[in-house]
Amino acid sequence: MFQKILLSIVLFFAFSIVAFFLLIKVIDFNEYKPRIQKAIKESTGYELVIRGDITLSLSPAGVSIFDVEIANPTYHPEIPFAKLGSFDVALDLSALLKKEIKVRHISIDSLNLIVEKTKEGKFNYELLSTPKSIEKKTKESNVTLEKEDGFPLVNVKKIKFSNANVTYADANNNAPLTFEKINLDINDISYDTSKHRLQAFSFITDTHIDKIQYGNYAVKDVSTSFEMKDALAISDNLRYTLFDTPIQGTGKFDLSGKQPKISIKSKIVGLKLANLSRELWDKDLLEGSANGDFKLSFFVGDAHTFKSTLNGFVQLYGEDVTLKGYDIDKIALALDPNQRSKGFSFGNLISGATGALKGGNTLLKEINAKVDVGYSEVQLSDVALSSATNRVAIKGAINIVDEKFIDIKTALLDSKGCATFQQKMSGSFAKPSLKVDDASITALSNVVFSFSTKPKSAPSVVKNDDNCTVFYEGVVKHPVPIPVTTTPSGE
Repeated sequence: MFQKILLSIVLFFAFSIVAFFLLIKVIDFNEYKPRIQKAIKESTGYELVIRGDITLSLSPAGVSIFDVEIANPTYHPEIPFAKLGSFDVALDLSALLKKEIKVRHISIDSLNLIVEKTKEGKFNYELLSTPKSIEKKTKESNVTLEKEDGFPLVNVKKIKFSNANVTYADANNNAPLTFEKINLDINDISYDTSKHRLQAFSFITDTHIDKIQYGNYAVKDVSTSFEMKDALAISDNLRYTLFDTPIQGTGKFDLSGKQPKISIKSKIVGLKLANLSRELWDKDLLEGSANGDFKLSFFVGDAHTFKSTLNGFVQLYGEDVTLKGYDIDKIALALDPNQRSKGFSFGNLISGATGALKGGNTLLKEINAKVDVGYSEVQLSDVALSSATNRVAIKGAINIVDEKFIDIKTALLDSKGCATFQQKMSGSFAKPSLKVDDASITALSNVVFSFSTKPKSAPSVVKNDDNCTVFYEGVVKHPVPIPVTTTPSGE
């Protein structure tokens, strides 16, 4: 008897649930789109347009909304700053039967978000004026949150973004920052009401971004997973591809301050210098690979914020690297005063065809670039290279905010590390000022400047001066002359 009663109760509730959802399924929720759009406008101030359908699903129980656009009515209302391919909300069925709404899963597909910053420093999503009704509701919501033991998002256990694209454009900067095909899974979301704002949230996330593009520079295949807690996330498995070279390292994302701060530390193995030269300088300049590491941190914001807060170091070292298009030893020979005394003239070297200096390749035995970045300035701490017979070093600093060279010196070195020839460079990136001791060498300045951002070569032994001032004491060694063997006559 008890079993029959229990079975009858179960069947009754089962048929009731099915009937309930069958009733819901025949309701055309698209008729409610104008009311939903109006409610969103009244509660947030934003214009929301649902161009697609609104559908219900049984497994899981939820609502799906397709083709959604969001616009700011106070800033170019005709251009949506956000578009969503679909917005899916999965509900807790047991809570729904108790007339409670608990969101367990939110899925957003094909989000296209455009963030623009005007010359006046305003963003395209900022409302220029907030209706009093919205301000009143916001204050009431804040008071309610302070009194409640829970928080609406505490019931959201998972949020998923698929194929999202984000573009950030600054009117004061020509190059936009784009994030392509973001796939983000946020799991185990919880909210601690005893903590404040972002510190109260905790969750675990897996992230993959196909490409991050800024101007000509791109980072590809970015993937990481981390746990967010107290507005701080630390990743021990940050992976990405830079200059077509896979790189692995660690990352730290700090959201506790007024501006987000990112810190990255990575080892570099087998960096492809051909891709680096094409991407950085738009030239097929280098061939080979380099190893090294870097540690950088910066605050997230516009280009000025990034440059002014960038801090850390970058170090690269390579052997047997080919410099294309320049014969370093020929240039060094032209700068050798011993050769000049023998009648070797710069005029003969550069006369007529400019290809006298260009053309040919140089095999660099060693190349090293160690720079320290300290809030606006890049200090050239150990930048040098060596060919078979020459060595060159560069010293000075670069102000990346004002885009100026600060006392840059390029020197050809002897075996002691003393400069046998120096060229100074200052001024802005757009209009650099080059200074040399010999006026006739000015004709070579364009060549030196064209690769001055990388180390250069120098003549070997030009003079013997035991009291010379050492210009360079870094890791690049002076090349050892190859002994010349002669065949005795008569053999």
